[in-house]
Amino acid sequence: MAIDAAAKAESPRRLRSQRDFRRFWTGDLVSQFGSRITEFVLPLLVVTVLDGSGTQVGLLQACYMAPFFLLPLFAGVWLDRRTKRPVMIVMDFGRFVLVMAVPLLALFGFLTLPLLYVVAIAGGVMTVLYDIAATSYVPRLVSAQHLTSANSAVSVNLAVSATAGPGLAGWLSGLFGPAGTLVFDGLSYLTSANALLLIRHREVVPERKADRDPRRELTEGLHAVLRNPPVRALVTHAGIYNAGSAMIVVAFLIYFVRVLGHDPAVYGAVMVASGIGGIVGSLGIPILIRRLGYGRSLLVSLVFSTSSYFLLPLADGGSGDILICGIGLFLGVTGSASGSVIALTVRQRSTPSALHARMNASYRLISFGMLSIGAGTAGFLVDAFGARAVLFLAPCLLVLSAVPAASRPIRTLRTLPDLG
Repeated sequence: MAIDAAAKAESPRRLRSQRDFRRFWTGDLVSQFGSRITEFVLPLLVVTVLDGSGTQVGLLQACYMAPFFLLPLFAGVWLDRRTKRPVMIVMDFGRFVLVMAVPLLALFGFLTLPLLYVVAIAGGVMTVLYDIAATSYVPRLVSAQHLTSANSAVSVNLAVSATAGPGLAGWLSGLFGPAGTLVFDGLSYLTSANALLLIRHREVVPERKADRDPRRELTEGLHAVLRNPPVRALVTHAGIYNAGSAMIVVAFLIYFVRVLGHDPAVYGAVMVASGIGGIVGSLGIPILIRRLGYGRSLLVSLVFSTSSYFLLPLADGGSGDILICGIGLFLGVTGSASGSVIALTVRQRSTPSALHARMNASYRLISFGMLSIGAGTAGFLVDAFGARAVLFLAPCLLVLSAVPAASRPIRTLRTLPDLG
């Protein structure tokens, strides 16, 4: 069977020439860059400033991901009946205010763990709304034949921010302190909101039916995930994988900084390797899809996204730690970034556009909700058995997640429908 014609027809150069997409992409890049700084700084505040335990670090991560449980279902129903761009703009301004509150609280000596938990929960709520709106907005902003390239470009944003964000955050934390570094994140949200305000493309306002049935609409969103075999296989994989990856994030921070005694700046430098891997995976996957199809490309990405993390617990505090951990993170994120582009494109192309927000919400409920469980569990396991033991356990979950992703509905995918 021939490779998807739409994948062959895509032209990244033509996509970049679209002014509105450039504005969306630029705003998203800046926003993701700042968010990476926040993801680096908040746990670092708990470990270095507030002298928190592994359980407290895990609880902070769990608080941030908690809104990804039930909120996405209702957010999906709400977003499917309105335009997406205004929602993203409001969430950018809201996150600006929230993030700027942290350095102010620290300046006046009022920063505590409970307040950080509140900031994490509120930030998670706004991120849920922004991400679901943005994911559903891209298919309305670009044509179907450019969708894979658009998703790849947005994934590059994640990779570039992951590359420079941690290293910059470590350097800025040395200059201004962890709390002061968050000022740069607040400014990124303002920049993102301004870029979205400049977009001229106007969405068609979805029809508002007087006889709406929220329960039926919630059910339709769940069915779009659970009754679509490829999407069902992908969400099962993503749920297991995200639980394992969240455990790695918590355990690796504590193991590398506290147990091995490396400086936060060195930790940031190692995390740069993961960002470089994300860039390679996001940029390279459209080429791989054209040659192998969607299913086989995902199988290739799984090899790297699962086994590579077994390198992390091999670090022993010596000079080779940066190389060992850097290689593990680079290969792992190369695989996970390429797999994310494939999964997102499969979801978007195999679901009617009227269901995109609800489908994305249901998908995130399952897959991102497991991040909260994984992070919270990791904190307890680190305190009970040690960070190194958790770094051996977590990659086993990643390997297990490959089972549904390698099932027949996925591995046989070479072409995708365009349901509009």
